[in-house]
Amino acid sequence: MLKSIVIIFTIFIKFINAQQNILDDRYGNRIPQQPSYFGAGYGVNLPSSNINMNNINNNNMNAISSMDKDGLIEEFGQCGGLDWEGPKICKTNFICMKRSKYYSQCLSAEAAAIATRPSPQVIPPGGKCHGGNIRSPLACATGTACFIQTENIHGECKTHCPQGWFCAKQTLPEWAPCGGESYVGLTKCKEGLHCYPHSRWYHECRSECPEGWSC
Repeated sequence: MLKSIVIIFTIFIKFINAQQNILDDRYGNRIPQQPSYFGAGYGVNLPSSNINMNNINNNNMNAISSMDKDGLIEEFGQCGGLDWEGPKICKTNFICMKRSKYYSQCLSAEAAAIATRPSPQVIPPGGKCHGGNIRSPLACATGTACFIQTENIHGECKTHCPQGWFCAKQTLPEWAPCGGESYVGLTKCKEGLHCYPHSRWYHECRSECPEGWSC
């Protein structure tokens, strides 16, 4: 009887851990390629990282493209994380900052400060997020993003950019997130850039598809 109870308890614990890993992979860890975009419409409200980081660990060979001639990691390159087997030393003036248990990244002190600043005020759906006296960093509620209706005057937290709004004309710079499952925000990249899928969860504006991505 006691042995059966122990077996059942062990199975239960494994089930709980498996469910937590699924949640971590899906909702906890979108790769931050460079400092968060606090501009309206850039999708900053999204769960910070909907990438399965275990998939990233299978692409450790991509670290080669993030290294300089001395074998040191360039800015924004991966430098650690669970099961990471690539290089771990950043170039001078950059630090290896832990973003999650799956992913550490080489950042400048300034970028690291931005990444670790206090959470911004959360604006509910339909709330004003741009223009007027709004100055401090804001974040729209999950499932919405700040879309600009009139430049420098008014923007609201919406699930999409309404037809005829200024946001329909906005484009994203290189390195900006531009799509992926559950993504809400601008999706059009600047001329010369394309929105390439890193995975099912994360797409990014790049001039060309990086090696190892799901392009």
